[in-house]
Amino acid sequence: MYSLTLFFRRPICRTSASADEQPAFFAVHSFIPGIIVALCFFLCGGAHGEEPTVIEVRPDRPKQEFQGLGCGAIFYEGHITSLATRGNRERQEQLYDAMFRDVRTDFLHVMIRHDHEPQDNHDDPYAPAFDERDFKYCEHTLAICEAAKKRNPKMQFFATLYTPPGWMKTNGEPGGGGQARATLKPEMELKLGEFCWAFLAHMHRHGQTIQYLSICNEPDWPHTQPGYFLTPAQHAALFEKVALYLDEMARRFPDVPRARLVAPDVLSAVGAAEKYLPPVLKTSGRWLDVIGAHDYDPRGHRWKTLRDMSGGRPVWMTEGCVNRADHSPGLLNSATSYWFGMTECFNDGVNVWMAYDWVYPPREGGEALIHMDWGKDYRLTKIYHAFRQWAAPLVPGMRVVETTLAGPRATGISVPGVKASAFVSADKSRLVVHVVAAQDAPAEVVLKTGGRFLGATARRHRTSAQENFADLPDLPAQDGQIADTLPARGMVTYEFTARP
Repeated sequence: MYSLTLFFRRPICRTSASADEQPAFFAVHSFIPGIIVALCFFLCGGAHGEEPTVIEVRPDRPKQEFQGLGCGAIFYEGHITSLATRGNRERQEQLYDAMFRDVRTDFLHVMIRHDHEPQDNHDDPYAPAFDERDFKYCEHTLAICEAAKKRNPKMQFFATLYTPPGWMKTNGEPGGGGQARATLKPEMELKLGEFCWAFLAHMHRHGQTIQYLSICNEPDWPHTQPGYFLTPAQHAALFEKVALYLDEMARRFPDVPRARLVAPDVLSAVGAAEKYLPPVLKTSGRWLDVIGAHDYDPRGHRWKTLRDMSGGRPVWMTEGCVNRADHSPGLLNSATSYWFGMTECFNDGVNVWMAYDWVYPPREGGEALIHMDWGKDYRLTKIYHAFRQWAAPLVPGMRVVETTLAGPRATGISVPGVKASAFVSADKSRLVVHVVAAQDAPAEVVLKTGGRFLGATARRHRTSAQENFADLPDLPAQDGQIADTLPARGMVTYEFTARP
């Protein structure tokens, strides 16, 4: 039986730490619907030489706009900057090049820690008075943001509050309390708004403006990591009060740009659609700029449902990774799972997709794109090379187009096999098709395109067990079709230029 790599996170404990200590953090997640496991049993795999999977791309049927890709600097900011800390400035700059020059991304996701108000200062929330020394942890974040902007001036920053300080919470601690479900104390809503605003103001004063803000991280899940739990009603009420607070602060402090709000930013996109989003739309829709959720509950057409509820707002997948042991070379299985997840999300209506984290310490899991041995050196994983390949030909303003699959390895929602997604440029001169064989056997594919791309030659790049974003020979069309063989766990990008 072939091994499986699904897009989920398994239950593993997290602990709390400062930005400099940087221990291992994991989420406590276990959404593995039984029906998916059953389907995987008989749909995974493939046989070389069998009937091909036919991929039909319809560039004349555009769907939502592609607005970008992102990645986070969460929990391990100190690892990212550790080469400079150890005096290895040249290698530090090479790491920043690998992150922000060599991979074409549009968003950097950063973490608001609980540190910058260790005790209640009892000030007027509308006249903040914070001690600059309590923002020391932001030195790492500021350095990373500066490096990103230097290499990509159009980079936008998205900040998420993981937890308010312990004195604002029912358990008195940064951790989420697990099944005890620590939450915000009564009458602390304005204090929480002030806490978030103080971070935005500090970053702006130091030259790095935050464009997007989420007031919570996975409030639907009983974490033991830094976090806090909110019911759908609590979340909607807090969201409204913080939004009103930010409006007032924008009036009083117009020099600090008002961040756009992303919500509900829960672990489950299914839960977002069914529970968390409706009360926000009902009471506070005018402040909701972006609908965002994580993708650790892979049931059904979750993103299509959010798209249908969006009212024209952008839909973001704000965090995705593979948090489980992976012993494949270079984390190849995790890399194909990233492609698997991106394919599902974009095909179902997502505008922006964000990988969880740029850098983690060396490990067996697929949480991050790059592994850093603190202060010594870093290693680019297969996840990095695959993500770089996916990002390279795409630019904001492209449109996702309709793609259908038929054949022995064509698979439905959340089932391994062959998956594909396609994007057309705004001027309709370029077509990009990403195809992944998320299985442990080769896959024969036939790619059909229409319109001005019918019969066009395909430029190809591939990441596989032996290749990292490799430039392959162009593949000419035969009888108007492109026939190719994807290696096991292979990820291939086909680029077409419209014919005259």
